[in-house]
Amino acid sequence: MALLGWLLCVLGGAIAGTLAGMLGIGGGLIIVPLLIFLLPLLGVAPDLVIKMAVATSLATIVMTTFSSARSHYNHGQVSWFWVRRIAPGLMLGAALGAWLATLISAAWLQRIFAVVLLILSVRMLVPQRSGEPITDVSKRLMFAITTAMGSLSGMVGIGGGSMTVPLLQRLRVPIRQAIAVSAVGSLSIGISAVLAFMVLGQQLEDNAGLTGYVHLQAWLIISLTSMACAPLGVRLTQKIPVRRLQQGFAVFLALVSLNIFIG
Repeated sequence: MALLGWLLCVLGGAIAGTLAGMLGIGGGLIIVPLLIFLLPLLGVAPDLVIKMAVATSLATIVMTTFSSARSHYNHGQVSWFWVRRIAPGLMLGAALGAWLATLISAAWLQRIFAVVLLILSVRMLVPQRSGEPITDVSKRLMFAITTAMGSLSGMVGIGGGSMTVPLLQRLRVPIRQAIAVSAVGSLSIGISAVLAFMVLGQQLEDNAGLTGYVHLQAWLIISLTSMACAPLGVRLTQKIPVRRLQQGFAVFLALVSLNIFIG
């Protein structure tokens, strides 16, 4: 059973990394449901499963989005103007969200994650606005919005790209540039939230394989495979219509959300 768990970590990491490169997401939308299923097979206590799934997902996001962001940078798609607008709020919110995740019961945290998936699946189907990018948005408003997005991301273990990309699209940022900026934003969220989870979970260090709330073995396997596959996703973004990818992924999110609710 443990062997099956590790093999699924490899498969999940490959899928998450590819989607991270294609859609600018951190991969948490794939990894959190995967870890909710896998961690009990790896001997994790039931009351720790959802919190560890969130923390470990964010740790893998650091690695995946670093690889994805670097590939987007090499393709000349990263706009540092937009990175400066979103990164501070995302990092502050991610640390706050990690703290909230340790306070909320596992059952409620799982329900929140399922609702977030459902909302994001619907949002991905809304058409992108066209026209010149809107650059005169209030810095305070952007900070407030991105802090809220970072908090939600840190609380449910996602990189935030599924929210950042739609936000940037509403500001008429070109889709491929929005995906690239989102990858950098997801990296910011991952670093901030993981540090918070590691500090907040120090009492768990006596458990084998854990650093705070992060499951090291699962993190290592998923990270290596996701990093290897992220550049593939970036290359596919240059060839496959992104709108088709978004539509297919939206359906997938809705199905995962329904499965979590039923489960």
